[in-house]
Amino acid sequence: MSLDIPEQLQNLPANCGIYAVWMLLQHCDIELDIADLAKVCGYDQEDGTFTIGLAVGLKKMGFKVVFHTAEDLHKDPKELPSYAEAERLQIPILAPLSYVELKDAVEQNHWAIVYYDMPDGVGNHSLIYDINNEEISFFDHFEVMRPEVFEQQHRAEGICQQTILIRREFSAL
Repeated sequence: MSLDIPEQLQNLPANCGIYAVWMLLQHCDIELDIADLAKVCGYDQEDGTFTIGLAVGLKKMGFKVVFHTAEDLHKDPKELPSYAEAERLQIPILAPLSYVELKDAVEQNHWAIVYYDMPDGVGNHSLIYDINNEEISFFDHFEVMRPEVFEQQHRAEGICQQTILIRREFSAL
């Protein structure tokens, strides 16, 4: 599958969360303007997106989502409205997933967007391309990670082991 990434998406600062959702939409043959996508996911030019904002956006688009996170004692004030909206939309907020649970969920027909720390210390949202006992790979870069490296990066300070599980069935609201 060859994708033509829109220039508007390429030029968006801190675009990893929007890119992950856009990639998922491409697999569902859903076209959405990048500005509309950014708006529904709570994108901010300074901070990009928060994982909970992506979950809210996906729910508003008609996807069945579950948000997994460790307790976040330092929520950014900009993400608080997304938590309130998640409650209103009845998005389940559950404990973080282990690597094995994440692998099992993907094998059971879920897409997964994970938040993890890149080697340079910057948080990154990625849609999982493949996951097995030996490695995990993502749609946004070609390098694979060993499970123990991913778990370390997924547990880094400020990351909160956040994952969005999305059912591979779509029903527009």
